[in-house]
Formats: sequence, structure tokens, C-alpha cells
Amino acid sequence: MSPRHALLAQIGTDIVRFQEASVEFDSAVGQVLALGRAELTCLAQLHFGGPAPLSAVAKDADVERMELAGYVQREGSGSSRKLALTTHAREWIETLWGPIQAEGLQLMSPLTDAELKVIARFLGEARRSQDRHAARVAKLLQEPGGTRAARRRGGLSAAALHRVRLFVEAHLARKINVGELARRAGLSVFYFTRAFRQSMGMTPHAYVQQRRVERARELLSHTTRSLGDIALEVGFSSQSHFTTVFRRVTGLTPAVLRRASLRAHG
Repeated sequence: MSPRHALLAQIGTDIVRFQEASVEFDSAVGQVLALGRAELTCLAQLHFGGPAPLSAVAKDADVERMELAGYVQREGSGSSRKLALTTHAREWIETLWGPIQAEGLQLMSPLTDAELKVIARFLGEARRSQDRHAARVAKLLQEPGGTRAARRRGGLSAAALHRVRLFVEAHLARKINVGELARRAGLSVFYFTRAFRQSMGMTPHAYVQQRRVERARELLSHTTRSLGDIALEVGFSSQSHFTTVFRRVTGLTPAVLRRASLRAHG
């Protein structure tokens, strides 16, 4: 690895560690203040930026809850109404966030204006890049997954569909019930079953059976394991059950497919 690539790798590692440390710090502050992420973000904006229009800082935050807890108060009226920290909240929050802000300023004090501009430009571009990719990932929660026709009809979000598929792949060797799949999708069994069928064109049970057969085909073609072992590996209760389902899905028995595969690979 060239010195430049090594330096870039180190910077990337440090950025990830910094992000992880920031998340841990915010989580600790949130626990101390007994607030969720949205409310914590709102307080941080008010602490570092001062009073701000309600619509600018409280998009998802529970303002009434923060008011009741004594953290914020509304100032002004009409279109000029703003949200601000209460005096007691500001004093307490300063003990939590103040030291890290002061240390950050101390770390940057030796840097020249030119160096600070480079850092500012990099951070600005990095933030815009993260915003773009956050929007891309967020679409997985909104856009139905599956085929194009399924997307037109609705169905599971792409994120929920991925979660269900991952769960199925990880647990093919044991019994999988529809309730488990519904929980991974975050839906009731009734709505999950309907949405899954809209996305995949088959019931959850049929999908699980299909995946078991597909995994079995791979094992039959690339291993010499016995049919009984393969049946258990992919979640069938017996070799006879395995053979019945396999023939129904593929039109062939496992033994016939294995012989065909052996001939093909000579």
C-alpha cells in the first residue's frame, strides 16, 4: 500500500471512529436528559445557535414534552415566534456539551486560516455527501420492494423485504413461522402476509420452501453430502418430505438432479 493510500485509509478509519464516538456521546447525553434523538438534536441546535424559529428546529421533536420537562420555552408570537432554552436548561446543558466545544476550539487554535478553510471545505462536502446517501437509504423505507408490478401495487418496503430475506437465509435450517417474519417487517401477521404476497407474488411459506429448495440444489450440485444431511441442512423434517417438496418445485427428485449434475461435471 502506498503512503497516500495508507494515509487515506487511516483518515477513513478515524472518521468512522469519530462518528461512533459522537453517537456514543449523544446517547449518553440523551440518557442523562431522558430525551430521544430528535429532542436532543433540537436542544443542540438551540444551545449552539441560540433561539430559532419553531419550524426550523423542531421538525420531529416533541416540543410539548420538552416544555413540560423544563428544557425549552416559546418566545414572541405569530410568525416571529421562536423556541429557546430555559435558563436552567442552558446551564445544565453547558456542563454536558460545553467542555467538548471548548476542547475542539483548543485543538483548532494552532491552525492557520488557510488550513481551517481546507477543513471547512472538506467537512461541507462530506456533509453534503452524507445527506445525499442518507436520502438514498431512506428511500428503502418508502419504496415497495420486489418486482416492478409489485411496486405499483404496493407491498413491503424495500428495507422490510431485505430484513425478511436476511432472516430467512439465516434460519433455513430450522422451522420459520410467519409471525417471526412479520416481526422482522414490523407488521401484524395479517398485513405482512398480504404485503409480502404483493411484493413477491407468493406467500411467505411458499417463499421459504422455494429458498430451501434453491439452497438444496446448490448443495446437491457442489457437495457429496447425503440426501438426508442436505434435507436437515435446509430445514426439512425428513428426507421424504424433502423429496416431495423438491419434486413439486423442480419437477425432479433430488437424486435425479444429483445424477444429472454429476454427469454435467463429468
